[in-house]
Amino acid sequence: MSDGTERHRTSPRNVPGLLLSLQQDRFSGAVVVSGSIGGTIHLHHGAIRAIETPGAPTVEALLLRSRRIGEVEWDAACTAAGPGGRLDATLVEQGHIGAAELEVLCVSALYDAAFAMALSTPDSWQVDRETPGPRLGHHEGTDPRRLTEETSRRVRQLAKSLGSVREFGQERIRPSARATAGIGRLSARYRDILLSADGRRTPRDIAFALGRGVYAVMLDISRMKALQLIQPEPPQAPATAPRVAPRDPGAEPPRAVAATGGGLPRRTPADRRPESAG
Repeated sequence: MSDGTERHRTSPRNVPGLLLSLQQDRFSGAVVVSGSIGGTIHLHHGAIRAIETPGAPTVEALLLRSRRIGEVEWDAACTAAGPGGRLDATLVEQGHIGAAELEVLCVSALYDAAFAMALSTPDSWQVDRETPGPRLGHHEGTDPRRLTEETSRRVRQLAKSLGSVREFGQERIRPSARATAGIGRLSARYRDILLSADGRRTPRDIAFALGRGVYAVMLDISRMKALQLIQPEPPQAPATAPRVAPRDPGAEPPRAVAATGGGLPRRTPADRRPESAG
């Protein structure tokens, strides 16, 4: 297409296969994947620099939710860098974070986003050469084959103890009575998860709340589940609508009957007569 955009429908060829093909072409741009989770995969000369998906915290979310950087400092760095400037260099120059730590977070967020996207089946994807690159990403980029292998390893690791990782990721959890009684003896990581597990949050929700990776949180929760510290929230029974008898259009509306005894008689709207005008 003339605008640099190509659309691809689902086919036997999957997204990992597409990424390998783009690596051979030394493609620079993005692959936008649609689906129940979906996301945008950024590539530079065939290497994957970043993945943005609603299924996993971004580098920004990891920095702010974990309180490594305050919102005021973050806003100041974004303003100083400008719309197209080097935000990573600005954060380092202003002393908010070290270059090595920021690079580790970028790589961690990249692999975590790939794991989150692997928990759903893509509907379609779009290859776009004109998509702007990420403001924060892995400088050297990651080999697509290596990323796919690591993602598969993580899914297999969790499946050993959880069964369906996809279903577990959608499960709302809460602390068990055993965990509540002994919460003071648990590690800080486990305590943070227990305090966030309110029966309404899924493991993914907890990861966002804590500013941690989805995979790391799910791995901790799987271990806590084995220790009987976590249990699923029982599904709520659907509310039943009151039964209403079908109305017979030919039936006469019931007339009010005066109450016997000391009560006053009542009227229904059917008893009312129009008052005379005048």
